[in-house]
Amino acid sequence: MKYNKAIPLFLFLVLILAGCSVETKKELYPSGKVKAEKRYKKGKLEGVTKEFYESGKLKAKIYYKDNKPMTSTCYDEQENIIPCPQQ
Repeated sequence: MKYNKAIPLFLFLVLILAGCSVETKKELYPSGKVKAEKRYKKGKLEGVTKEFYESGKLKAKIYYKDNKPMTSTCYDEQENIIPCPQQ
């Protein structure tokens, strides 16, 4: 049967993808607008976190690796790049 070879491969891929799952969590302002979108892998910050002003404009992009901030870019409400406050 052709499917006998496909089933182990499918199960292998499912296990690999399950182990690499990334979860995105949103934090909200009391108004219900998005304050931040944070990506987690195995419970640790991983990848790009985005922070927003209550107006909806981008406030910061922070790249995390293994729960540690590696690089960040911050913006004022007019979308100009500004120095980031110390984390």
